[in-house]
Amino acid sequence: MGCIMNKCKRCGVTINDETSRCLFCGMVLSGDGTGTEDIYPDIRKKTRFLKRFINIASYFAVVLEIFLIVLNYYNYSGIKWSVITGGAIFYMILTLQYTVNKRNGHIIKIFVQMLGAMLLVVVIDFALGFSGWSFNIGIPLIILLLDVVILICMVINHENWQTYLLMQVFTIIMSIIHMVLYLAGRVTGPVIPWVTFGVSTVIFTSCLVIGGKKAENELKRKFYI
Repeated sequence: MGCIMNKCKRCGVTINDETSRCLFCGMVLSGDGTGTEDIYPDIRKKTRFLKRFINIASYFAVVLEIFLIVLNYYNYSGIKWSVITGGAIFYMILTLQYTVNKRNGHIIKIFVQMLGAMLLVVVIDFALGFSGWSFNIGIPLIILLLDVVILICMVINHENWQTYLLMQVFTIIMSIIHMVLYLAGRVTGPVIPWVTFGVSTVIFTSCLVIGGKKAENELKRKFYI
């Protein structure tokens, strides 16, 4: 909302009123009496600086990775370590370009971070010759970590706990995929697949039972049912 800004040259005070004379000395006020908009902190400069810094950092990270690829190519010793650095640099750029962006909600940020982490552990495993630890241990641990993060977020934001149901659906889907890989013989050991699937399923079903209509309405809204 605008306000009238007039200034008394004798007293040096600014009067936010429509009067034409100073209330203290009676002198005619300077200014055209037009309204001025309320002034808020200008964050555009800070935002532009942050974006520019992120773009510059991303550029030099890509240049560094190209240098590392060339170095690895001419000094190859059986390990494609430049693939590992490439995955780490990609994850860093993903974090800077996407998750630091204030326009993205924290749920989307968590989701993207976890997907990036899963991809990173798989890339590292393949670069080291693929012994299977990314599927046997890495990905299920990330799924369990996501379960813990969801529970913490639900406790902190308990008034809108139902907004995290979609992330729980994602953890169940990922745990089911991991279970299928185990049944197909791609994952060794039954303990971690069953623990991952069990924890994700129990958390989700508990929210459905305890949340009742609120949880049901949220799922209908998310899936346009």
